[in-house]
Amino acid sequence: MQSLDYIKRRIKTVKTTSKITGAMKLIATAKMTKQRNNYEKIKSFFSDFYNLLSNFANSIKVKKIDESKPILYVLISSSLGLCGAYNSNVSKKLISVLKPNDKIIVFGKKGYSFLKSRNYKDQIILQTEFLEGSSYLEILPITEVIIQAYKNQEFSCVKLVYTKYVNSMSFNPEIIRILPFDKVLFEQNFTPSNEYKEKTDLNQVVEYDSTKQQIFESSISIYVSTLIYASIIESMLSETSSRKNAMKSATDNANELINDLQLIYNRLRQEKITQEINEIVGGYINEK
Repeated sequence: MQSLDYIKRRIKTVKTTSKITGAMKLIATAKMTKQRNNYEKIKSFFSDFYNLLSNFANSIKVKKIDESKPILYVLISSSLGLCGAYNSNVSKKLISVLKPNDKIIVFGKKGYSFLKSRNYKDQIILQTEFLEGSSYLEILPITEVIIQAYKNQEFSCVKLVYTKYVNSMSFNPEIIRILPFDKVLFEQNFTPSNEYKEKTDLNQVVEYDSTKQQIFESSISIYVSTLIYASIIESMLSETSSRKNAMKSATDNANELINDLQLIYNRLRQEKITQEINEIVGGYINEK
């Protein structure tokens, strides 16, 4: 039988854990407010940027994909844990489509550890991090590596694996194609914002000094880095939401366990008191 002291120590330990998880939930909630604001800002910029590129979409010549060549995947994970199934879900999404000759660039330590533990280390060509508060400029060196590798025809295409934010309770791993230019990406995910419509008459005649193809090719670095940066910001918001939900669940479970342990403690204590009373009464009767 468990002793009263043992149950008491367990209750104290679980209460301490509950305080920690509760504090982490509050921190995640506070972070979410800031990250959601950043997400809305980048989403607004993203929308306008894609509205601009959509003017070129029909004129851009899309390079035919050579399916005999490997694919370069850019995986966005986190470097911190305690965020539920966030990292495992996005990593499993990558593994579900990964072929033996494909290569991977990994953002975040958790994605790297997940792939390494499942014998995909040889397919990882670069592991890096993008910490909270880092600037857009820190994406550019990675962007150049990706673009150069694609221009050298090392890969048939480049795909991005990230977590799409739906709401505070729902976020889904997604795969989108970065290179070559994917017109479907524009058609499915982006529509002109009302602000853009007010500022711009989409039917007006616009003259360009260069061809639309040349303009797009000159801005390819901005296009790729913007896609990656926006996806990182969205993934960060998904990660924090997942951590908040995980910590809330952990706190609720801890409080439930405390209640269960308290009931066990009270029952054992009552049994012990009853036993002591019986022993006192029994001793008194024997003395008579």
